[in-house]
Amino acid sequence: MIRSYLFVPATSAKMFDKALASIADCVIFDLEDAVAISEKRAARERARTYLQNTELQKDVFIRINDVTTNWWREDLEAAIQGGASGVVVPKAESAVSMKILCEAAVSFLERNNRVLDSFAVLPLIETARGVQFAYEIAAAHYFIKRLVFGSIDYSLDIDCELTSDGTELVYARSNIVNASRAAGIGSPVDAVYPDLANEAGLLDEAQRARKLGFKAKLAIHPKQLEPIHTVFTLSKQEVEAALEIVNAFENAEQQGIASISVGNKLVDYPVYKKAKGLVEFASLQEI
Repeated sequence: MIRSYLFVPATSAKMFDKALASIADCVIFDLEDAVAISEKRAARERARTYLQNTELQKDVFIRINDVTTNWWREDLEAAIQGGASGVVVPKAESAVSMKILCEAAVSFLERNNRVLDSFAVLPLIETARGVQFAYEIAAAHYFIKRLVFGSIDYSLDIDCELTSDGTELVYARSNIVNASRAAGIGSPVDAVYPDLANEAGLLDEAQRARKLGFKAKLAIHPKQLEPIHTVFTLSKQEVEAALEIVNAFENAEQQGIASISVGNKLVDYPVYKKAKGLVEFASLQEI
């Protein structure tokens, strides 16, 4: 189960080492915002060489440059040649561009004798157009496994003010969750929290995202990983309560009863299915 994706600039092999040694579930080598234009090629080669010469113990993705640039195709090929688990695609705004990128990935994977199912594309939704066409993007290709939300660029694009309660982002977050479900892909990944000194704020934002349906979050520093994992890992109490509902309802169902009371809670099929989903999700935490 992947709850956290830790960004690391592709500017230093030592930084790669530190990121991979962290408790992050996944690591993202960043070729986009964290790299100066003059260093794009060097960063790409650094990431490719590192991946080719390192035995990885966790999934590594590469955030490539967006499809409107001259760099994305070489970034994508480097990710595939290096053996990355996939790519994060910034400024994802249309199904057409995602299809073009994914078909290019198919060609590169076949050329490098890699199994197609081993690769994932994670579109980063961070503009008004991206939010508007989130479903089309999510459904564009079978390589697309999850959507990722980029709240900072999104807030700049729609010219809103980022606040501590996140009200201004509810629509975008909810739309991304709904699009993911409608397209039949995994639950989306929430945005980075930029204030490294505010753990309480990080916890609040992660909890809001989880309530809306997100199942993971981006991180920009290893110190953010433990709070993120705390929020996106089901507690023992949550699992036990869900298991109690599942067992009681399944026993009742065998007797022809489809509506029961567990504690003070009315349980019918929708409530049972929700609890069943939590139990199945909890089983993934143990893998």
